Amino acid sequence: MSKAAMKKQLKQQIRAIETNVKEYTEEKACIPKALKTSVDTELYEIKWKHSQLKEQLRLLNWNEMLRYKSWEEYAAKNPRMVKKRVRQGIPASFRGMLWKAMTTSDTMERKNRGVYKTLLLAGDSPWGGMIQRDVDRTFPKHVLFRDRQGLGQTSLFNVLKAYSMYDKNVGYCQGMGFIAGLLLLYMDEDSAFWTLVALITTRKFNMRGLFSNKMPLLARYFHVFETLLETHAPRLAGHLQRMGIHSSMYASRWFITVFSCNFPFEVVNRVWDIFLFEGPTIMFRVAIAIMIEKENLLLKLPFEHIIGELQKVHVGLEADAIIRAALEVRFTEPEFRSLEDQYEKQQLASKGENSTPEKLPEKSPNISNGTKKVTSRSNVPLGKGGSPSVSVRTNNQSNAAIKGQTDERKSPSLQKMGTDTAKTSSPVSNPSYQKS
Repeated sequence: MSKAAMKKQLKQQIRAIETNVKEYTEEKACIPKALKTSVDTELYEIKWKHSQLKEQLRLLNWNEMLRYKSWEEYAAKNPRMVKKRVRQGIPASFRGMLWKAMTTSDTMERKNRGVYKTLLLAGDSPWGGMIQRDVDRTFPKHVLFRDRQGLGQTSLFNVLKAYSMYDKNVGYCQGMGFIAGLLLLYMDEDSAFWTLVALITTRKFNMRGLFSNKMPLLARYFHVFETLLETHAPRLAGHLQRMGIHSSMYASRWFITVFSCNFPFEVVNRVWDIFLFEGPTIMFRVAIAIMIEKENLLLKLPFEHIIGELQKVHVGLEADAIIRAALEVRFTEPEFRSLEDQYEKQQLASKGENSTPEKLPEKSPNISNGTKKVTSRSNVPLGKGGSPSVSVRTNNQSNAAIKGQTDERKSPSLQKMGTDTAKTSSPVSNPSYQKS
């Protein structure tokens, strides 16, 4: 059978299964509770088959693209096709290789052979205690990371320790663990380390501002997100403003971990495919899509229930649906950059300064054997159940509130990171996941 015929057959099978899923979902709403478990089981099996067929179709498409010697050359010559394929999802078997190519961490790794091993042998990290404590809370139900001091936890500790030794200005910040953990699902320690370096130090991703002191990039992201929310969901934006609910109360983990905390792994993988290829705009599209999907419910809720609802938006989220909705949130790259520039100008005006924002270093941080004093970043007061203690704040108070919250470089909403991931993940979502 030719490849074209195989693709046609797979597409027909996928469409038939999607019709079945729709029918089962409609039937589920009409049947007694006693029978819903049986329907859920059948739905799970149908969705599993659907995911397998889609993966086969992706493999056919990507095998054709990867016949070329250079990924960069092919992507430069066929930008629309590559963008379309990335948005449809990268096959799991190619994900590690392509993530490294998209971040250019493969080049970093080739040019710095032996550096990772040197960092691991350089002695204890001043952040070692904090890293070890957070490793236990990173994807705690995932088969790779659930065993204390097992292979996954050891690899995660090594990557985070090496980075804290490599870049002493950043050191370690909670939230980095989920990113490093996700990378380790698709690549070895050395590659995961250099990909983390690329994410934090290169201009395309600029994640340094999420992990450095006072987390300046997070405050900027809040501004961009709330401005976009006013454009795409004005009623909801106005409702949240009247309630005094700032995005820092619920969206910190979304941006700090790029949705890798608590969201189903299939969703995480698809978001990260696009994030690594296109840059950070996909985070805002996903965030706005989530808010639009929840808009009618949130408009009816009182203050005390809104935060709780926003902290569990990941439950039941399906990858195809959320990515499709996210890509319907329209704004251009220049518009996104304009909102970032607007925030920086507001900050300079509020400070009465004429200086420009701090730029990223021209070169990656050098290896150093020196140590610096480590101060605790975990003194942010928490509310009941480990959630952040929040107070009603107005828009005029929001910038000051953000500054106070992020000074310790540890978002309070990260305290419970990872506790719900396993509940929303499945074997469908991740090739590394196995049933226990």
